[in-house]
Amino acid sequence: MDTINEQEVLFDEHDLIVSMTDAKGKITYVNNVFCHIAGYSRNELIGAPHNIVRHADMPRVIFKLLWDTVLRGKPVTAFVKNRTKDGNYYWVKAYVAPIITNGEIIRITSYRKPISSFVKQEITKLYKVLLEHEKSHSLNETFEFMLHYLKDRNLTYEQFIDRLTLNRSVSSPDALNIDIDSYYIDHMIFKTNISRSVSLGKKDVVVTESCCCNFGKKLKSLEGMSFTAHPSWSKVHQHHNNVHSLMQKYVDRAYKNSSKEELDSILVEVEKDTLKLFSALRDVIDNYVEEKGL
Repeated sequence: MDTINEQEVLFDEHDLIVSMTDAKGKITYVNNVFCHIAGYSRNELIGAPHNIVRHADMPRVIFKLLWDTVLRGKPVTAFVKNRTKDGNYYWVKAYVAPIITNGEIIRITSYRKPISSFVKQEITKLYKVLLEHEKSHSLNETFEFMLHYLKDRNLTYEQFIDRLTLNRSVSSPDALNIDIDSYYIDHMIFKTNISRSVSLGKKDVVVTESCCCNFGKKLKSLEGMSFTAHPSWSKVHQHHNNVHSLMQKYVDRAYKNSSKEELDSILVEVEKDTLKLFSALRDVIDNYVEEKGL
């Protein structure tokens, strides 16, 4: 799919591209990593439509799925090939989520990480098929075609994303179906939203009502499966509970007018436990993959 003379821009797996747009896709915020990778200045990006980085190799149907989902108030993940200002490209896994106030989407946030060579190869195959289909069919017809493509593989779109994230063929069985990246970002949003609400003086912050509690539900649904016997599984629960307990401690101390230094130190501990949480989860998954030969 690559255009002649294009070169891929690679970036570190620990880097995170962040942007925000309004409900119509106009960019309102970008971080330094975005500017560096895309090759645009912040002034060039703010106020521009987000499709300024759209690559011609991206099927329109992927953006239909993305926008349809977000405008329904739901987060969505997609593998995206973007174009840089100088005509090169970079691949990302984009986690896109709406921010809703009083029932209205006020902005859309996007967090993007690099993807593996395996994912690039696998997703390129699907995107080639979708691009070819779009040449002679409507957008809605291609959308239905994509759903059938996934159904033939016994996958929902979300499971397709999860499977590739774990560098596994879409034709192999997978009992885990855990998208570590999206859950990690959920926890980042969880911490940021709570600390922001507290800083704004809100007195009704409830730690348990958060997006990352979906992760707790996922863990509960997996209990009893063979891989939960791995020693790191108990560490996953331990660190997940610590993250929530520390955030509750943060809220309680903030309402007691604790110092900024003390509150910041709690957030540092939250970040440490979050990293330990997903490191332990990776251990469980890697062990499972090795045992099953997936």
